[in-house]
Amino acid sequence: MALKAGRPSETKAEDQPRQFTQTYTDHEGYSQTWHYDLDKSPNGPMMVEIFYPDGYFPEEQEENLPKTKRKYFNPANGKMVAYTRAKELGLL
Repeated sequence: MALKAGRPSETKAEDQPRQFTQTYTDHEGYSQTWHYDLDKSPNGPMMVEIFYPDGYFPEEQEENLPKTKRKYFNPANGKMVAYTRAKELGLL
């Protein structure tokens, strides 16, 4: 039997899905949904959605931060937004 020299041939896994989602739940109660589309972004997720439980307000933990570094809760969609977006939405 002869040994092959050089780089092994690359095989594509045609049976793996090209679009899928993964959901992670943290010990604090919030969950993250990672959306992948390997045709558009082969190296990582296209979009990450974070869902906070009812009554979860992390701004209480951020009292010592300057207001430009804090995250603000957007009640319209239940997500946290940065200072500039919160100012645009009129949350401040």
